Amino acid sequence: MGSFRDVVTTSKEHLQILQDGLLQTINPKRVIIAGAGLAGLTAAYLLKNAGHDVVVLEGNTRVGGRVFTVREPFEEGNHWEVGAMRIPEHHHLVLALAEKFNLPLIPYISSSDNNLIYVNNRLVRQYEYDENPELVNFGLSEDEKGKTAAELLEEALRPFYTLYINSNEEERQRLKEQFEPYSMEAFLRDNPFGGSLSEEAVHMIKVLVGVVGFPEMSFIDTFEAIISTTFSDVSFFQIEGGNDLLAQALFHEVEEEVLFGERVIRIIQNDSSVQVITRRNDGVEKTFDGDLLITTIPFTAFQFIDVVPRHSIKPDKWRIIQTLPYVPANKVGLEFSEKFWEEDGMEGGSLVTDLPYQFIFYPSDAIGQPGGGVINATYSWGNNARLWVSLSEEERIQQALDFVASIHGEKVYETFIKGLTYNWDEHPYSAGCFTLYAPYQAASYPAVIKRPEGHIHFAGEHASDVHAWMEGAIDSGVRVALEINNGEEAG
Repeated sequence: MGSFRDVVTTSKEHLQILQDGLLQTINPKRVIIAGAGLAGLTAAYLLKNAGHDVVVLEGNTRVGGRVFTVREPFEEGNHWEVGAMRIPEHHHLVLALAEKFNLPLIPYISSSDNNLIYVNNRLVRQYEYDENPELVNFGLSEDEKGKTAAELLEEALRPFYTLYINSNEEERQRLKEQFEPYSMEAFLRDNPFGGSLSEEAVHMIKVLVGVVGFPEMSFIDTFEAIISTTFSDVSFFQIEGGNDLLAQALFHEVEEEVLFGERVIRIIQNDSSVQVITRRNDGVEKTFDGDLLITTIPFTAFQFIDVVPRHSIKPDKWRIIQTLPYVPANKVGLEFSEKFWEEDGMEGGSLVTDLPYQFIFYPSDAIGQPGGGVINATYSWGNNARLWVSLSEEERIQQALDFVASIHGEKVYETFIKGLTYNWDEHPYSAGCFTLYAPYQAASYPAVIKRPEGHIHFAGEHASDVHAWMEGAIDSGVRVALEINNGEEAG
């Protein structure tokens, strides 16, 4: 799928605002921001510099949200990305912030000819599979044999992609409405452009192209947010030392305005202002008064907040809050004293499997340098991620360790130091990893999600056009900051 390119373009206005800031306000507002992830921090940074009075309420003890780099208890210099791992080269807002704060980037190598494939109890290299796809037999039909999963997917998507990429904004909206009923699997099995794929071919694509976790989700959203970004001919980067350094850089700009341990439990709107009530771990409740509120809280967690009066948020927004899907994700990080994977030809890159582990991602930093490192020994999402919830922390680590050993041998046990696990469904401030629309949502949901409700503005990855990426969170933060600076509220 090397000729695909990203179909969601960066707003030039938002990029300019991120680089130069908002116009100085002549009508400063007291703005409460719920959540110190990238969306909330971006909005706080822009609004503060434009002359507004901001306070950021964060229920957690850290900033970053789903940008979460774990350094302890690993050895000094080692880290593990529990959340966002990589930055596509066309995510210009993330790159602009990294440049603004002088954060060096290094390559993130997610694929190479040496990538490993372990499916149907067979271990092969990517280049071997590309030369002979029948090495990992999926029982394809005669007209599908000899083609890789990526080739079959590209053939299926090419007609739609060509139509979509050459359409203007109005035409794209019509396409979204036309194809809104399709899930990804339904599109591939009953392709309206012809060339529908067999059940076996769709299963191979689910496994090897990585959409095994959400074939039932919206075709349009999966195409825009995942397929056209992850599986195009694009380079990826990571921030040297950890992606959370981007959140830390924003935090340093608004440090005095951020309060930790303040979990939002109630929002009260009246005609002229808004109140936010928080509860700390010790049970103490506090009230914050403001002119406006920006909530970046994922809709999964937002459902536990008492909104008074409830009708101050319109019924169609409540319906979306209650039905917007969040994809589960589970990760297991394993630390080793030696980089044995490099001896096995894995200098970065990944392994994909049809087992619950789904993906291993090997470190792209410190390649060839002495010492050990941390591998993402399990990255699974969707139904595969839910399988891990039934296991204890120790069982998750042991399962992942045993699987890595089945690939790399006894040296895995000999060099193992420690392991950690993280399942985003268990995180109280997100209750899921990222948003993807279901069928019948991609065309109608975005405008309602972004719409202010009285004095409440909505930001976060879920309130963007780029689900599942840091780019979307930052873009939404710029959008709400601009709305507030321009004096936009719900009618």
